[in-house]
Amino acid sequence: MSVLTLHIRPEGAQQYLARVFDGKILVGVPTLHPGIKEAIEAYGLGQGFAGVISFHIWYGGWSVGTIPLDRMRTEAAELANRLVVLSAVVR
Repeated sequence: MSVLTLHIRPEGAQQYLARVFDGKILVGVPTLHPGIKEAIEAYGLGQGFAGVISFHIWYGGWSVGTIPLDRMRTEAAELANRLVVLSAVVR
């Protein structure tokens, strides 16, 4: 069982790039999503990452911590909102 890092960043209007890292090493193929919530939900399925039980989730230099896959699927909107608020507070 392992924990990877999900890093989400804006790529343009309604496009968010999601990348997964194991430490500093990019694993898997980066994906584009229409929103932060959708990126979190997609990776919450755990597909393509055998043995992963949770992700450290980052956006805009901020993290909501280590989130289990089931919470990523059921709480994606709340997690996305928290990330947006965290990144906006510092700007």
